[in-house]
Amino acid sequence: MKAIYAGSFSPPTLGHLDIIRRASSLFEEVFVAVLSQSEKRYLFSLKEREEMLSRITRDMQNVRVLSDEGMLVDLARRVGADVILRGIRDASDLPLEMQMAVANRRIGEMDTLFLVCSPQYSLLSSSIVRDCARHKAPIEGMVPPEIVEDIYRACATAPDSK
Repeated sequence: MKAIYAGSFSPPTLGHLDIIRRASSLFEEVFVAVLSQSEKRYLFSLKEREEMLSRITRDMQNVRVLSDEGMLVDLARRVGADVILRGIRDASDLPLEMQMAVANRRIGEMDTLFLVCSPQYSLLSSSIVRDCARHKAPIEGMVPPEIVEDIYRACATAPDSK
């Protein structure tokens, strides 16, 4: 069975990596899809986010990183994914995630599986990482070490991004 795990990953966190690692042991193949929404501004370009995820998942043989600006269900069909995988941090994530799961089922006939993140990452988010990095606070322990400097560099030059 093949799964697709999608997000903006701006930037990818250890929580994202936890879900990807665990998914790679559950599924034959995991597609990590870096998505972009036109109404959002990102700290990193689509290609930069894709490159960072490729770097931090390079040791996982069954993980493929790709990027797209279209609908997730269309991408899932193109790559042959059987299910959409979503990470859940806590109960507050559920209402929106369930709404998206119902929509993906309705418009793309794709089922969604939820994987609860490991407890140590339940309060971690990309926005917290960005806020810390903008203030030059330590982000080690929040993101993979390979991308710490990329994040500090981007925050030093970006006035405000979501």
